Amino acid sequence: MLKPLKNANPEHTCILPSRQPSKRGQRFDCCAQNREDHVGHPSFWVKTRSIAHFQSLTLRRGWRWSVTLVKSLCEFMFDQSSKMPPPRVCIIGAGASGLPAIKSCIESGLEVVCYERTSDLGGLWNYRPDQKVGGTVMASTVVNTSKEMMAYSDYPPPETLPNFMHHSYVLQYMKDYAEAFDLLKYIQFNTEVKKIKKSDDDQHWEVNLHNGKTEIFDKVILATGHHAEPAYPSFRGLDNFKGRVTHAHDYRNFKGYEGKNVVLVGFGNSAIDIAVELAKIAKSVTISTRRGSWIFNRCAQGGMPYDIIFHTRMYYWIRNTLPKGVVNDFMEHRLQQRLDHDVYGIRPPHRFFEQHPTVNDVLANLLCCGQIVVTEDVETFEEKSVIVKGGRSFPCDELILCTGYTFGFPFLEPQNLIPIKDHAVDLYKFVFPPSDPSLAVIGLIQPIGSVAPISEMQSRWVAAVFTGAVTLPDAISMHEDIASKRSAMQQRYFSSTKHTLQVDFVPYMDELASIIGCRPPVEESLFSDFRLFLRLFVGANVPYVYRLTGPGSWSGAKDAIFDVPRRVKLPLKNRECRTRKHKKRGTLDEYFRYGALKVLAIISTFLILTGLFAVYMTPPGTSVLTVMAYLLSFSFCFSFVLLWFDLQYDMSTIF
Repeated sequence: MLKPLKNANPEHTCILPSRQPSKRGQRFDCCAQNREDHVGHPSFWVKTRSIAHFQSLTLRRGWRWSVTLVKSLCEFMFDQSSKMPPPRVCIIGAGASGLPAIKSCIESGLEVVCYERTSDLGGLWNYRPDQKVGGTVMASTVVNTSKEMMAYSDYPPPETLPNFMHHSYVLQYMKDYAEAFDLLKYIQFNTEVKKIKKSDDDQHWEVNLHNGKTEIFDKVILATGHHAEPAYPSFRGLDNFKGRVTHAHDYRNFKGYEGKNVVLVGFGNSAIDIAVELAKIAKSVTISTRRGSWIFNRCAQGGMPYDIIFHTRMYYWIRNTLPKGVVNDFMEHRLQQRLDHDVYGIRPPHRFFEQHPTVNDVLANLLCCGQIVVTEDVETFEEKSVIVKGGRSFPCDELILCTGYTFGFPFLEPQNLIPIKDHAVDLYKFVFPPSDPSLAVIGLIQPIGSVAPISEMQSRWVAAVFTGAVTLPDAISMHEDIASKRSAMQQRYFSSTKHTLQVDFVPYMDELASIIGCRPPVEESLFSDFRLFLRLFVGANVPYVYRLTGPGSWSGAKDAIFDVPRRVKLPLKNRECRTRKHKKRGTLDEYFRYGALKVLAIISTFLILTGLFAVYMTPPGTSVLTVMAYLLSFSFCFSFVLLWFDLQYDMSTIF
């Protein structure tokens, strides 16, 4: 304690420490005029100051103590808030969309509980022959997207698997993914959700389960997909039909269709897959279609997966730069070379990019062999036959409706929380309802590409929003984005209920990645890492590119990107070609061939312009033989270049 000095000058105040031992290193001094009064004092000298000085000193010390007190209180409050439990998230569904939702929420520090009504994960990809509720794949289903393009961004599938996997491989990949990231402990199997509604305080969600329990959550994620409930259209005269009527939703395998006359209504992926399978054992297979469709193949030029070439940034840049008619002409020309849609009667009235593509590799052969017949739309039914427009009749014992699916959220209250009208849903970027950002929907999209990596990107965005790392815009801005996307779909696609959830793979992934902060550094790598730039711009936009930078980045992403060509070709190399004399192509040769294609294209353009210029500038007095010589020389050179260009295009694989 400090106390006043005795005999101090009234104009000064001298403070003397009490007779307690001073701390080591502490030094005191006093004014010179009072120094002799304290000779022999056990403490050190204390310097005297004016009263105003000590009042100022006391004020400053008090201010510092106040600041320290406020700082301590803030630290205490922050420490207490950090000890508060994280938001509790309920995830409905443990399929291809639910699994990445679990993982993303866990990595963001959220408390997760996932409810799955079946006994195993996988959703549609878990083949269950006796499954009546919900959807499941057919016994023969093979995916329409290659393994590299449908992979989760930080978990490449085994390199030995085929590029287009059977559904059993897909399910095993999902199980391996769940085990690798320890997701199974967050899933409650055989647990059906009966009702989800807001609590009385409107701050939480009440989730009612089939066993009578009610759980309280802060956030809810719906990952139930949109292929669970079949859509049944109405047909004139269907009551007259005496055969069996089923939906593609209920089709599992060919058993029971041996020797039957089968008619399928619809011309989508499910209809053609079923028709191809039944063509081997049925008496006749007829497909009835209103519009027809453009048939796409899994294997593109060189036998490589089509999406490896199709989903590149360069391709999307060209498609968005050139006139729509030009890009449609180009794609339709390539498809016509494989299967003349006019001759086979399947050409649709719309252009190629105005529909969701139909993928099949063997339809052309079966049409040519007569094992499958494609005919007009159904007009009416008789007891054992189908009458199509134009009056033709086709025998029918089995009618399979391949007319798509409907979706909804019957367990969600209120029902208008996610408005659905004619398959159009009011969700901000197909994820968040503008009225309640504590609810999110994952996987409710129909991409030209794979659903799994898009669901993963949506999950990363949702987890960032739930933790506050990313904020959503106001409700007005979200409604404007919904209206803008809906208008864009209506302008591009023909009017159909299946064209209400369409997204393009690369643009949509980039859109969400830009919000999260994980968009691949395409422009930056142009000067810093040119090899990486080529992979990002010219190569396939594999999901691994979204782990290069930003939140959730993965150290192995770059190696996985560069390893894609090898991984694609590895399952195909089961035999060495001994007749091949020239050396094996390397990466440098691949880029040389790619550059050669561009050079040939430039030469072709130059020859066209030169020929036109030569004909236009020919003097009026030039003989006919001279003009003909010009034209023949030009035609020969131009045809030669085009021939080589086309051969190189067909035989090379650049990705």
